[in-house]
Amino acid sequence: MTPKMKKVLAGALVAAVLVLPFALRGMHGERGTPVQVQRVAAQAVRPTILASGTLAYGTEVNLTAEVVAKVDRILVAEGDTVRAGQLLMTLDPKTYRNAIDRESAGRRQGQIDIGRQRATLRLREAQYARSQKLAAQQLIDRNRLEEDRLALEQARAELASSSENLQRQRAVLGEAFDQLGKTEIRAPMAGRIVELPIKVGETAIPSTNALAGAKLMKIADVSALTAELKVDEADIGQVSIGQAVDVYPAAYPDTAIHGRVQKIALAPTIEGQARAYKVTVSLDSPGSLNLRSGMSARADVYLGDGRPQLAVPVEAVVEDDDEAIAAAEDADAPKHEVAKATEAKTYVWVNRDGHARKVPVKTGVADDRWQGVATGLKAGDRVIVGPAKTLRTLHEGDAVVEKSAKELEAAKDGGAAK
Repeated sequence: MTPKMKKVLAGALVAAVLVLPFALRGMHGERGTPVQVQRVAAQAVRPTILASGTLAYGTEVNLTAEVVAKVDRILVAEGDTVRAGQLLMTLDPKTYRNAIDRESAGRRQGQIDIGRQRATLRLREAQYARSQKLAAQQLIDRNRLEEDRLALEQARAELASSSENLQRQRAVLGEAFDQLGKTEIRAPMAGRIVELPIKVGETAIPSTNALAGAKLMKIADVSALTAELKVDEADIGQVSIGQAVDVYPAAYPDTAIHGRVQKIALAPTIEGQARAYKVTVSLDSPGSLNLRSGMSARADVYLGDGRPQLAVPVEAVVEDDDEAIAAAEDADAPKHEVAKATEAKTYVWVNRDGHARKVPVKTGVADDRWQGVATGLKAGDRVIVGPAKTLRTLHEGDAVVEKSAKELEAAKDGGAAK
């Protein structure tokens, strides 16, 4: 092959390399890029905060002893339904009955002493009256009169002291009766016995610590159920009373129990380096679900009111990288040019007359499915939602052909088979 022919052939190859991409792109444009499209419409966008916690009955009361004594009788069993004021348990009353007998004897002795001192007082009063008459007739000296007066005052003081002592003995006796009454454990409310850790013969002790004998039983109102959630300090500012919550118990992970935020703790709980706030949620009736206090659960706390607003699927929203903004800033472009580049960072592709058009949008709240759009779109716009790879490679004005998700999947499978 002559040098001249080699040069011609090389030039033809270079031309083919340069022309072929444009030819292929022209052919592809004529066909149009297959895309999936969805019309813009009002959707209920409900962003959520994820939290975890445990279930609890609406009202739970831990019964503890107020006196130290052995358990004498237990009159209920775990799971029993009880009424307010019902006798549930008795503690050994022997020690407190002995105290009552002892204090009763002391009170009777005090009453006897008061009777004797009252008689002594009457005697001193009569004696002092006689001394006053005799002194007036000068039959006794002034010293004898003074002695009788002092004896009268002493009798009065001893009677007052004994009266005070009797009051003290009555108070001690009343306390002894009160202590005896505390050996009978009664239900403070109607409900069900959900925990009964103590047994007959064990010693009950008055303590709030987790010691053996400190807790007698737990009564709960099982008709109402709540969830006690831990919300991270970064999210607690978005939670308010009355917000809707869906709770998923661990025993029924796919079943949501609806509820509302009832109470938000003002002080955090600290676990290691993490801080969280306790949020109490009142739950609707669980129906036939067999739920118990203490079950773990996860929850979605819904933000906002969930009113419909213009929204697109989250996968339709594309974010540019920062190259355009950096280029504008590096070129010392005017501020409005930089702002324009920044605004165009978030956009969607819209099918208009068979061609892809890049539309900058201002987004609002979003959830797992929908992205609210504040500006840039109107109801009915045909937004391109996929395929994801196509969204990243589209160019302004590219021809597009709408396909269903099944058609796109079938085309993908066919291409893979080839």
